[in-house]
Amino acid sequence: MSTPLRVLVLVAVVLLYYWLGKAVLFRAVRHLAAATRIGPARWNTAQRADVFELAAAGASHVVVVAALLAISGIGPGMLVSGLARPELLGLGVLLGIGELAIGSLLCRALIEVKLSGVARRRGPAAPANSGRSVGGSGTAVRTATPVRTRPREDHGLSLRSWLGRSRGGWIRHHLTALKVLPLWAALGLTGVQVASEELVFRGIVLTWLRDAGPGVALSTSIVLFVVMQAFFMSTWRGAMFPLVGGVVMGVVHGLVFWAVPDVAPLVVAHVVFFVFAVI
Repeated sequence: MSTPLRVLVLVAVVLLYYWLGKAVLFRAVRHLAAATRIGPARWNTAQRADVFELAAAGASHVVVVAALLAISGIGPGMLVSGLARPELLGLGVLLGIGELAIGSLLCRALIEVKLSGVARRRGPAAPANSGRSVGGSGTAVRTATPVRTRPREDHGLSLRSWLGRSRGGWIRHHLTALKVLPLWAALGLTGVQVASEELVFRGIVLTWLRDAGPGVALSTSIVLFVVMQAFFMSTWRGAMFPLVGGVVMGVVHGLVFWAVPDVAPLVVAHVVFFVFAVI
């Protein structure tokens, strides 16, 4: 299969599955959650739908990984590459923490730039009003009088509002799972999805396109991974956090896998990054 055709197949997978396919899947799962009482009685419909959607996403991710392995002809040994090297798994933990720090710093910088731009457009605060009182000599003395000002409306532009928006969309599934499921179950569902993403966007994409050179392989991997992060986020402000994290992780993990093609340490780094980010 030629390189352009392989890239086209990968683009089709991202659009047809990660966007359209998961939209249909999530809609069906929400109907199921509303029509059934599967799960503990304490769960409300929204919580049930979030957990069902996360479980369905994880299961369908596994199917996509299997399909891509069959299409690309990559052996199943890639699924466990790196597991026998505990020193790399330990480095994966440190890598995830470092990526989280870089991603958080970049997000904070972008938010501050945006907020400062909004403040400049609004202009300086209005000066306090002043009043006049008559002094003992009959002269008018200017005295400052307190001014009652209405608090500025937030309009979703404060740092707190921005952070709140980042916890919607598909991230909500993981937050709900951590809230209503045992920790091991929530981490298991998250781990399946995260591992599948590493296998697809690093293990399969970079292995399948390796003979095309680092330029084509890495750019395809990074762009598709970052685009996928924006799917199912409710607002562009909320999407900024997974997009920035996707850029950081896409670049770092791509370069690391290109040099050391072991996927297990990258799965560990991804899990560490994600769990600490949502908690």
